Amino acid sequence: MRVTITPELLERGVQEDSRHCVIAEAIKEQNPHFKSILVDLQTIRWTNPRTGKRYICLTPEVASSLLVAFDQGHEIEPVAFSLRPSQVTTTDRVAASRKRGPTQVDGQLKITGGQPTRTGHLGGTSDVYQANRVARRERQRKSAELPGDASNVVRSKSRYRQYGLRLLKG
Repeated sequence: MRVTITPELLERGVQEDSRHCVIAEAIKEQNPHFKSILVDLQTIRWTNPRTGKRYICLTPEVASSLLVAFDQGHEIEPVAFSLRPSQVTTTDRVAASRKRGPTQVDGQLKITGGQPTRTGHLGGTSDVYQANRVARRERQRKSAELPGDASNVVRSKSRYRQYGLRLLKG
């Protein structure tokens, strides 16, 4: 797939945003049906809902240097580069619908496949369930804490992109 960065895309792109950077916007413009486009220094990923596949490409060197320069606010010239998927997977929704789909049995809807129900699923009162829930909350609390010297880091789910190297130049 050929990706072309135009001056209009350079104006529209958002710095430090994995979903709306100039490369993601170029892929979106050239393939409007692609969903969940994410761009970082190592990989470029997108889902094609028509085929039910998730494509993962290694970020070419020209694209990663463009990404760093764009995120740091440097002037960028329009450029074009090629992407070749290094991994193609089936999306979870497609895999789940194949594995577990509704079937008609004697006029009643019956769900087949899937996982067995976990212990304590009705009231959430089993000892195992409670212990797992407490441990999960503790892990989440610890992972949400930032070290004292990380005051410049903004927490985000997946869209904020920041590089750990101070001397990384575009």
